[in-house]
Amino acid sequence: MYRQARDLGAAGETSRANALYNRLLNLTRDKRLKALVHSDRGVLAAMAGNLLEASALFQAALQLDPGCAQAVENLALLNGATAVNGPSMAKETDRTSAKGGSDGEVPARVAIVSFLFNWPSTGGGIVHTAELARFLGLGGYEVRHFYGRNPARGIGNVEGRLPFDSRAIELADRTWNIPAIQAAYRDAVDAFDPDVVIITDAWNMKPVLAEALGEYPYLLRQQALECLCPLNNLRLLFDGAGRVTQCPKHQLAAPGDCRACLESRGHQSGALHQMERSLAGVGSQSYDERLRRAFAQAEAVLVLNPLVEAMIAPYAQRVRIVTWGMDPVRFPWPWPDEPIAQPNKRVRTLLMAGVIDEVIKGFHVLQEACQKLWNKRRDFELLATGQPCGRFNEFTRFIGWLSQEELPRQIRAADVLVMPTIAQEGLGRTTVEAMGVGRPVIASRIGGLPYTVCDGATGLLFEPGNADDLAAKIETLLDDAALGEQMGLAGRKKFENEFLWPDVIERQYRPLLTRRASEGPH
Repeated sequence: MYRQARDLGAAGETSRANALYNRLLNLTRDKRLKALVHSDRGVLAAMAGNLLEASALFQAALQLDPGCAQAVENLALLNGATAVNGPSMAKETDRTSAKGGSDGEVPARVAIVSFLFNWPSTGGGIVHTAELARFLGLGGYEVRHFYGRNPARGIGNVEGRLPFDSRAIELADRTWNIPAIQAAYRDAVDAFDPDVVIITDAWNMKPVLAEALGEYPYLLRQQALECLCPLNNLRLLFDGAGRVTQCPKHQLAAPGDCRACLESRGHQSGALHQMERSLAGVGSQSYDERLRRAFAQAEAVLVLNPLVEAMIAPYAQRVRIVTWGMDPVRFPWPWPDEPIAQPNKRVRTLLMAGVIDEVIKGFHVLQEACQKLWNKRRDFELLATGQPCGRFNEFTRFIGWLSQEELPRQIRAADVLVMPTIAQEGLGRTTVEAMGVGRPVIASRIGGLPYTVCDGATGLLFEPGNADDLAAKIETLLDDAALGEQMGLAGRKKFENEFLWPDVIERQYRPLLTRRASEGPH
């Protein structure tokens, strides 16, 4: 099969070759063979002019098999380290890697700064940070990631080696105070001397880090509603009876109201929230001044949707909607090893991929909706990422937590992805992943989801918390498999146009990441 795929690629049958390569990835567990497949697919991507995708595929090959000679040679060629006869990919790479667009310009140095970084992580924001560092590096930037480390306090627990330059800043208990933490970050970042700093993976500590690194141009990367909602980053209010309401206020516009909210509800936050909030001094006059100054002096504030943009715009010089990217290696197309279509299959599969134990994720709403449907029809099954694996009730089965590698395959194997959140999600990462594998989405009409999921085109939206409305939307797709297939294909097109990392780097990050004026090179 591998030889056949190579022959197809050599003959210019790129689409058929990729389809066969993708099928092979699902059939083999041999890491060396998988590395060869990634390397070959990288060559095909480079021949099509997709140089960042090609580099990502060569890197993926080397992660599987560091001794893969083909991937080493191809990556060296792509980076201009060797010269061979034939079309010069190296020259094209040099042009696309130069910051500011001129040949020969020295790439910008980018420091990515985190405070609440742990790895591996199930949180979308931290996954975004790791992928941002990797793909900026593939895009030609010199990137270094800095994160605070105090495992006893729940930060900096990193297992294994990260696939990019990442440095821990030790934050000992004896120096657990703002001046010492600022000095530690400043010393670490000064040694790198970046052109641009991206501050991310911090909730209320973002303005503290911005103050410490203010001599550099910096971008504030918003992953949700951090700094706007000091309670839980989501503007969700819980009363004593367990009811949830959406708060219309935020800390920049109504600091006094947020302070009063913390006094009455602060105990509802998790331990990490409370620790970070206390350290940052949220609620004090000095913190309020720091917060406003951090937003006002940022080169840009990067947000995920127009709602957050509107909240921050009066307090910042520049706000940009910059989406999260997705690794093209995780989302091949056409999808590998596609099973034979079953338009008349009797049981259709719904999937919820989220932390079902957190009430904000809305598993209880989905359960109520499915129970209503089960009372009148038995032609579906709900799969959810819960523990322990096995039957939860007559229509729900728990499948355990899914790794980043497993998740796309599981979504593709389902018929519909459901995201029943009652929280103001910034983007809804799993909805984008569903579009990446060509599956329709049913999601709450809340936060950034109406901007991610096109209602009636790539999926269906329902009123958050409304089990009747959710049941109706599920029934629509249970009754019309062709509609779901059409929505899935439309979602894949939107995914390709908006969410692939190489394109996100080129369109959205490159204009913001330029070298500082200086007397000479670093």
